[in-house]
Amino acid sequence: METDKRERILAAARSLFQRTHDIKRVSLEAIAREAGVSPTTIYNQFGTRETLVDEVAKSLLHEILEMARSFIHSDLPFPQKLTQIIAGKLDIASQVHSEILTKLVSQDKTMTAFVEEAYGTEIQPLWREMLADGKRQGYIDPALDDEALLAYLDIIRTGYSARSELLENLNQNMGLLEQLTRIMFYGFLKKEIDLFGKEA
Repeated sequence: METDKRERILAAARSLFQRTHDIKRVSLEAIAREAGVSPTTIYNQFGTRETLVDEVAKSLLHEILEMARSFIHSDLPFPQKLTQIIAGKLDIASQVHSEILTKLVSQDKTMTAFVEEAYGTEIQPLWREMLADGKRQGYIDPALDDEALLAYLDIIRTGYSARSELLENLNQNMGLLEQLTRIMFYGFLKKEIDLFGKEA
């Protein structure tokens, strides 16, 4: 029963946050009404308003991970897994307020430990599975070491943390985000160049 109340509060907060330009304007009383609980219940469950906002951000990351996990563990071909994960992330992200997205990728002190733990225990293992699948199906160069690929993905993640404003207006920045995603997967060269002089 307590879990049900907690989920209703999180869903109500997420819904109301999405409908406003400034999540600070959404009162706990409004969230309580939407969830069908008393404001006291919200305080009992979350303690503070800031904790509630953090928990909404955490629930978003869990939702994205569950979606990604379902595709990675499916029998879909690698290209479909990848495109479905990207589409799923964009779909989920479009349903939440940009402040929540920014909280997840920024260096917000309250979220950093949570995100780092999720990265180490859930995200990185999922990436390892995805990389192995891509190599097995011939879409990822098997000569590339997994550690190099994971370091590259970590650099991308850190880059988004440094430029969290890209997520502040997701729809307005969608073209740029799509180009960055393309560069992330394909690079920016159209022809291969012997960058390290090893082909002579």
